[in-house]
Amino acid sequence: MSAPASASPTRSRSHQGCSQSGRGRRRMGASQPARNDRYSACGLVPGVPLRLEVSVGDHVESYATRVEEIGAATISVLVPMARMRSRRLSTGTLVHAEYIFRNRRCRFVTEVAGHSADGLHELLHLPPDIDTLERRQHFRLQTALRPHSLFRLVVGPDDTPAEDASLEDCTIVDLSEGGICLSSRVLLQDGERLGIVLPLPGVGEINARLRVLSVDEPQRGKLNRRAHCIFTDIRLSDRDRIARYLMRRQLEMRRRGQL
Repeated sequence: MSAPASASPTRSRSHQGCSQSGRGRRRMGASQPARNDRYSACGLVPGVPLRLEVSVGDHVESYATRVEEIGAATISVLVPMARMRSRRLSTGTLVHAEYIFRNRRCRFVTEVAGHSADGLHELLHLPPDIDTLERRQHFRLQTALRPHSLFRLVVGPDDTPAEDASLEDCTIVDLSEGGICLSSRVLLQDGERLGIVLPLPGVGEINARLRVLSVDEPQRGKLNRRAHCIFTDIRLSDRDRIARYLMRRQLEMRRRGQL
């Protein structure tokens, strides 16, 4: 009479244990692909060779490495190599990465997050966005930045500011590593050369030269024109400041669900 009573709890405990373990494994198995789907869809997966570019002084150094693992917040890559020697990168270094996926060149900008305990890997922050050359050359961010100064240039060997060249009441409404879109009531001409000093919150100030590509007349009910400009003369350090600013803004926007 006592045997059935003792067997029932045993079966119950065994059944509950397998069920909980099975549910736990299913949750882990389901969440892992979802976390990396966005990157695997762009071809950023373990085994992919990467070319890294880092600004060093007034020149760019290129390194070769390979993706080892895509984690929840970082990419683990082999310590980069240049001229057959390993090159450790300092935490916080801005990195431009490039790889090939389906015959397309893919690019992203990130920062070094740290190093593995065994010293064999560098950890890069997961990028907020990956660009392809077919889609666009540079990520463009809508902004509302006011330059410290914006002025016309006299075209010549030194591109010196013209007399009475300062442009007032201008706003940068679009920013990328390649150029800006400028909103202003000032009439600018295609091909005109400009100089700009622009503060970027959290990363510093850039000083660059621009060329106006095209100008859009004001839309109905608006007073400002929009001038699309490209950088023609900009230091590597200033281009890196733009890249760092764009990356941080993208991460903020993604956390808020705006991207």
